[in-house]
Amino acid sequence: MMRNKNIFVACDVSSQKEILDLLELIHEDISGIKIGLQYITQRSPEEIRELLKFKKPIFYDGKFFDIKNTLVESVRSLKSLKVEYATVHLLNGLDALKAANRAAQEISLKLLGVSVLTSFTDEDLKSLGFHNKLEDQVKKLIKIAMEAGLYGIICSPLEIKMIKTIAPSLKCFTPGIRMGNVKDDQKRTMNANEAIKEGSDCLIIGRPITKGDPKENIKNILSSID
Repeated sequence: MMRNKNIFVACDVSSQKEILDLLELIHEDISGIKIGLQYITQRSPEEIRELLKFKKPIFYDGKFFDIKNTLVESVRSLKSLKVEYATVHLLNGLDALKAANRAAQEISLKLLGVSVLTSFTDEDLKSLGFHNKLEDQVKKLIKIAMEAGLYGIICSPLEIKMIKTIAPSLKCFTPGIRMGNVKDDQKRTMNANEAIKEGSDCLIIGRPITKGDPKENIKNILSSID
């Protein structure tokens, strides 16, 4: 069985006790810790820094989306948290993303661009006024991420090969990992083994690990990877 196969656990919980209990159980079997808005908005900087004790990189999934000055200052504000990765929406535009990336590099932070959420379909984009097909929209945003010099991209496993063709230097961080025939709000999904074969650099896995028995779940995921 392969351990630490570039799996970040998505800690989509609210309480500090929940996240600490989870990480005590599985930290040896993961590569990193992703904290999202559900956790971030309810926890203090001190509580976020407490996660550093597990000696795993922390991925701050704030999905920043704002005017350039606010975006840059939001990125700079992460210095005190000592996180390693943070997300920004690629719809911020090239100029703002370049400025944000410069600010990130000053504090040794790696920025990951959010293209189109993995819960979206072509119909969802159309309802929001986008005329491009989903794949075409992702392509446009990937080119912006590459030009802005971002470290990587958050993408559906279905888009990895296309992204690696357009921008091979971008690291692909991949949510939408599902095991078996689970149906939920994620639409563009693959299992862990399929996503790695497609070229994913890092799997972001939440509910398939955290729902039920986390230790057993991650054991099953790791054993499924060739």
